[in-house]
Amino acid sequence: MIRVLIVDDDKLARKGLISILPWAEHDMTVVGEAANGAKALEFMERHEVDLMFVDLSMPVMSGMELLQVARQKFPGLRSVVLSFHEEFENVQTAYRMGVLDYISKVRLESEDDEQILKRIQQQMAGEAQLPAASPRAAEPDALPMPALPAPVPEPAGGSLEEGRWAALEQEWRALYWLYNDAAFQRLCKETAEAKVSFRRLEGLFVRVLSHMESVVALDAELRSDVHDVRSAIEWLRDYRQRVYARVAASADVANTTVSILKAVLFIREQASNPVHAEDVADHVHMSRSYFSQCFKKLTGATFNEFLRQERISAAERLLCETNRSIAWVAQAVGYNDSKYFSQLFYEQTRLLPSEFRAQFHKGEE
Repeated sequence: MIRVLIVDDDKLARKGLISILPWAEHDMTVVGEAANGAKALEFMERHEVDLMFVDLSMPVMSGMELLQVARQKFPGLRSVVLSFHEEFENVQTAYRMGVLDYISKVRLESEDDEQILKRIQQQMAGEAQLPAASPRAAEPDALPMPALPAPVPEPAGGSLEEGRWAALEQEWRALYWLYNDAAFQRLCKETAEAKVSFRRLEGLFVRVLSHMESVVALDAELRSDVHDVRSAIEWLRDYRQRVYARVAASADVANTTVSILKAVLFIREQASNPVHAEDVADHVHMSRSYFSQCFKKLTGATFNEFLRQERISAAERLLCETNRSIAWVAQAVGYNDSKYFSQLFYEQTRLLPSEFRAQFHKGEE
């Protein structure tokens, strides 16, 4: 059971929350309550707590102060914010501190109690499924390197859309999209089509990107004019481009993440030429074996798999943008044998190059 602590200076609000929400149905149990941050810390020193619901406006120690202290003292604790205030800055700050959800007290009565706890439970379950970080992941320059998530089945008696969103969340958190264009474009498309609120997407993006700031020295804060799902995705597209521009201009060869991003840029530049893992490892000043290990962990693909994906993606663009022959496209992306190229293209897209081009032009009509 997930052990829950309710922290709010309003006694009636605490009692109401405890009695209204269907905790047991989502494997949760309320183990305590506290009237302010200081009392909450005292409680957690003596009792095990997994999840804290915390009000922002409290005497003695505010919710924000409590979140800061608890983050240091209880790193495994997860939190949900309760507040009457929904100012953009408050929401941003809370999500950047790692909270799972930001719930408006004003809208609490109109929200589906079942869905509130369900999405929180799913997020905690998703985090628990991520594998433990390797020793290098504890270094300042290393990002978490989880495996690709398994497909999420439709929940029994639940929402298929919730299941799909849970799968998308895990893919965003895996960070392979940072390196892989095809994965990024697919995730953007599926997220835009998903039936998810802007608030949930905003929370996910802020949590995923906040720890990247120190790695690439680039501010990851959503602009105040980002107000819906589509503009959030467009902001992320722009952010990803800025990351690559910053990496291209960087001379840092000690930062593993920056080095692998530099490797990705080098592969894209050289994809039409014969290129080997040794060449790329040398370009980023890494040994061949260490480069291969880091590359697979960060991108989710071996060097050869990634190179093939990049070449096929480049071929897709050429097939759409030119009328040149299939043989010319194959050679342009590094394959002298057009039949072998067509075979690889089919394996990745389930279409022959000619079928892909015909389908694209049909869509333009």
